[in-house]
Amino acid sequence: MNLRQKTLLLTTLPLLSLLIILFGSFSVILQRSYSRLEQRDAQRNLQRVDEVLAGDLAQLQSLTEDWAAWNDTYRFIQDQNSSFIESNLNKYAFESLQLNAVAFVGVEGDMAYGTGFDLAARDFLPLPADLVQQLTPQSELMQFPHLAYHHQGIIKVNDQFMLVVVEPILRSDATGPARGALLMGRYLSEDVVASLALRTRLNLQLHPLHETDLPHVVQPLLATRGDAAAAGATLIQPQTADTLAGYTLWTDIYDQPQLLLEVQLPRDIYRQGEISRRYLGWSLVGACLVVTGGMMLLLDRVILGRLLKLSQQVQHIGHASDLTQRVPVQGNDELSLLGHRINDMLGELQVSNEKLAEEQQKAEQLLLNILPAPIAGELMQTKASIPQHFDEVTILFADIVGFTSLSHEMSPIHLVDMLNQIFSTFDGLAEQLGLEKIKTIGDAYMVAAGLPIPRQDHAEAIAEMALAMQQVTTSFQAESGKPIEIRIGINTGVVVAGVIGTKKFIYDLWGDAVNVASRMEASSEPGMIQVTATTYDRLKDDYRLEYRGNIAIKGRGNMETYWLRGHRPDALFCPLRALALKASGN
Repeated sequence: MNLRQKTLLLTTLPLLSLLIILFGSFSVILQRSYSRLEQRDAQRNLQRVDEVLAGDLAQLQSLTEDWAAWNDTYRFIQDQNSSFIESNLNKYAFESLQLNAVAFVGVEGDMAYGTGFDLAARDFLPLPADLVQQLTPQSELMQFPHLAYHHQGIIKVNDQFMLVVVEPILRSDATGPARGALLMGRYLSEDVVASLALRTRLNLQLHPLHETDLPHVVQPLLATRGDAAAAGATLIQPQTADTLAGYTLWTDIYDQPQLLLEVQLPRDIYRQGEISRRYLGWSLVGACLVVTGGMMLLLDRVILGRLLKLSQQVQHIGHASDLTQRVPVQGNDELSLLGHRINDMLGELQVSNEKLAEEQQKAEQLLLNILPAPIAGELMQTKASIPQHFDEVTILFADIVGFTSLSHEMSPIHLVDMLNQIFSTFDGLAEQLGLEKIKTIGDAYMVAAGLPIPRQDHAEAIAEMALAMQQVTTSFQAESGKPIEIRIGINTGVVVAGVIGTKKFIYDLWGDAVNVASRMEASSEPGMIQVTATTYDRLKDDYRLEYRGNIAIKGRGNMETYWLRGHRPDALFCPLRALALKASGN
């Protein structure tokens, strides 16, 4: 055994021992760390489901509050006029609001009106007796310590579960005295659970606690309910090497456990931990080999000198931050190969930096597609956007009439594709007319003129947009044979605009003018364009408008509204009309 071999042996044995110790220690640390990460990730996913359900309850609460604090409801609970039911609680209202139960209960417990609704069969049903029994004057759901108080949560109704909100019936200005209570409910049906799974992108199940074949985790979770520190307790259990199950209890409106939420999760973190452990092992082996080789190379000053020189050259490039430089390569051995690899890496880094610059440019372009250019520029420079006040803005709300009925005739993919075709055409119209598309919600479309850059012809631009949208819808109906019409509402007024949130930015509008425009659309008729008196004053010289009358607008009382019929024959042909005709294909 020569000296080189002895040196190699004396160097390798200690390093190998150290390798085994380090691998064992780090392996245990990694395993525990990834296990904690997996637990926290599963708990966050359970919390996401809770938050989505809480959001649904908040939406239902907002809807119930809107109906309960309304002068019409306040009068109805006293005089019980049938016109209120006929006007507001028809089948379309239940379908659009996705409600399964509504009950108007007087202060003495008398049921002014109550009905159930089968969303699948699109028909009314008697209010479940189990639900009626929970609406007596002495029941907890009918107790309101103050006028702003309400009840919301899950209740059990005939072995089914329902999301309910109970609000006191008040005047529109939220003053009393309360004349009773309004209940609105929505079943936690399979469709609702499927919607929860779709929105959270999780594989989840709900198990009623009255079932017999429940997972064995129910008792441990019930045992933690008495512990204040275990409020909202969860239980995470690995099922296999590939799946993990998370469990938590859902209580009803009376704080009694009723449902077990089960979420099945892939064990991506666990698999990553196993990969990391393997990488750790190979990394330590590689480190051992590199250290041993380095110690052997130290015996040769020529090699050490070359290595030192190479290191200095790489360091110089790093300090200069100039990836176009390359290290000189001499010889034909490991060090020269390392020099070639470093040069290759520098080349790859140079290409990566160029690609990074391109991606940054693409990201900025994507931000410009999401937000108006001035707002996007402000966000990129200051990381924040200050809300802006606009005195003169015209807002358009549009809704595709007949879209809901088509969902029973067409597959979801074809339905969304059809809606995309229509809205993409609308987007082209908005771009041609210089309008600002605000957002789409389902089959509703919102666009505004006069912001973020003010313009004098904002009302005319929106009018041209509305007329062009009518033409697009009519053409699409003729081509596709689908019974599709559009309902449009327009209003002009003061708004505040800005960006909300820190994730998934959205440019939105606020103000009474926005609410009135939405009410104009909601109270319009299929195939018609309804405008307010404010917008009428700006359009009457160049457009044909027909007085509709004093229309009762929800939350606003009676308002003068007009139908926008088209252009006046004696009006000058304006550039906006030419742009609208070109964009709509006419």
